[in-house]
Amino acid sequence: MIDTEDMDRRTFLTGAGAGVAFAARAQNQPKKQFVEERVERITAPPKPALAINHLGFLPGGKKIVIFRLTGEAPAEFVLRDIGSQPKPPELHRRFTRVTSDLGDCLVGDFSDIERPGMYQVTAGSEKSVPFFIRDDVWQRTLAKAVSYIHSQRCGQEVPNVHPACHLDDARQRDTGEHIDTTGGWHDAGDLRKWVSATILNGIALIGLTRSLGDKWDAAGSGVKTLLDEARWGNTYFLKMQDKDGRVRNDVAGGVNGDNSDNHWTDNQTGTPDDRYINPAKPASVQALFTLFEGMMANAFGDADAAYGQQCLHAALRCWDAANRFGGTGDLAWWAMAAAELDRATGGVKYRNYAINFGSQIVSLQNTEFSNGQKLVRGWFRASGNSPEPYVDVVHGALPVLALLRLIEAYPNVEEAEAWRDAVKRHLDEYVLPMAARSPYRIVPFGIFRGSPSPELYRPLEGKLTYRFFMPVRHTDWWVGTTSHLESYAHALSLASKILGKRAYRDLALRQLEWVMGANPFGACLMTGEGMRNPYPHSRFVGLIPGGIMNGIAGNARDEPILDIENGFDWRTTEYWTPHNAYYIQAVASLAAMRAAFES
Repeated sequence: MIDTEDMDRRTFLTGAGAGVAFAARAQNQPKKQFVEERVERITAPPKPALAINHLGFLPGGKKIVIFRLTGEAPAEFVLRDIGSQPKPPELHRRFTRVTSDLGDCLVGDFSDIERPGMYQVTAGSEKSVPFFIRDDVWQRTLAKAVSYIHSQRCGQEVPNVHPACHLDDARQRDTGEHIDTTGGWHDAGDLRKWVSATILNGIALIGLTRSLGDKWDAAGSGVKTLLDEARWGNTYFLKMQDKDGRVRNDVAGGVNGDNSDNHWTDNQTGTPDDRYINPAKPASVQALFTLFEGMMANAFGDADAAYGQQCLHAALRCWDAANRFGGTGDLAWWAMAAAELDRATGGVKYRNYAINFGSQIVSLQNTEFSNGQKLVRGWFRASGNSPEPYVDVVHGALPVLALLRLIEAYPNVEEAEAWRDAVKRHLDEYVLPMAARSPYRIVPFGIFRGSPSPELYRPLEGKLTYRFFMPVRHTDWWVGTTSHLESYAHALSLASKILGKRAYRDLALRQLEWVMGANPFGACLMTGEGMRNPYPHSRFVGLIPGGIMNGIAGNARDEPILDIENGFDWRTTEYWTPHNAYYIQAVASLAAMRAAFES
């Protein structure tokens, strides 16, 4: 990656969270000259105009096909069961024209078709990718998404991916002292090991054991496979905990914003190519570490009590050493961490902390219509000191996810009713109306007060504006919104299960469908699934089956952009840990929710 990407990704991953960072930059933002990048000109071509989820659909789920009006305008679409022989049955349906902020489209609905099989849609001169209607249409991809995590292992040979690597990690950047920090996972299409990103792998793996247990993989991999992989990553995280109890930020993240540590090494300690440990200890890393170690303590409590206690001890040391405050995102992580420690230790200490953090999150919600408009409310502020809306391209739904986890853990406490109200307010009065602004039903990146940077902010009402994608003239670091959408898919599926509202499930699926091909490019963003996959920015090992890319971003006009020209663009096509982590959690939540509804 180029140095600019390294510097700004580094700022993002070491900061107090994107929501707080974005709000801070919105105040007194210095003027900066930006140069339009090549990828900003790669907007969706006229064809394919037909967009549909490449995986397919659940039998009882919503089934939508979209046809962009870029030329022809067919009046109807034809659905064929192409798995039936000798003559495939056909169904003809009329399109409905929809005018939206992402362009005019024709929308077709065949949700009433529930018979399992392989289907294909024809509209005008185009045919869709063949797709399934089947019960496991999403769950069958979990094994591939989990295998991607294994392929990113650092410190050992991964057959058919890379040889044993980085056995000389690493030396302290400030003192030069060598500290064994081997192991863990490479973070993205590179070889670096950010704790704040890669620890999301572990959270997703343990979450998968809780959601589906041994049923997560029909091939019979079992829970042990997930626990073994989480334990591999945790060997590295435990090594990153310093003597003071706090956790260092990364290995090989770069020195002074450069890209110098992003390389293979000779695996010999004490030679010039040894990589560096970043001694910084950001607040968000402490919260994430405490949460994950608490999850590990609970996961291994019976299977390996001694190891479980080691993880719990590490979590408690970090909890005691950290400053447990910050912006909305930090509070959300600490709320979940406290609930996890309560589960591991019992008593009331951590339970009270969890409930208090939940109350703080609720206090940050905008409960009234404000800024001269009456269209949306229920969004969260970036922090207690900022009026700016919370936005985060990775953890967009984080405040709601934290409240949902608290509702699961403490459904009968007095505060739970306020948590439920806050979740419903956010989803019903912010997420649902904002997602309705395009036929794809994706949750826009965020709302803003005015126009914080010189580019298009779409008018909402009053002083509020919004963008479907990250601003590209606000900072140098911007990427596609895959994790943002998947985090909302996770939150909406959890909310559907907890609050019993199927509309949340339907919207959760639309977020995932965008990632899997129902987008203006007709491109599936997971390697090894679907069609028209961009070649990923994976500069050291190439294609990794199950890897998910940063995805579709926006240009200064907030138009969808994606590198479909094999340009190795990191902003839209790089693999990155959060995408697989949130995908795994969202799909697992949907499967668990479906089982709950059926029972």
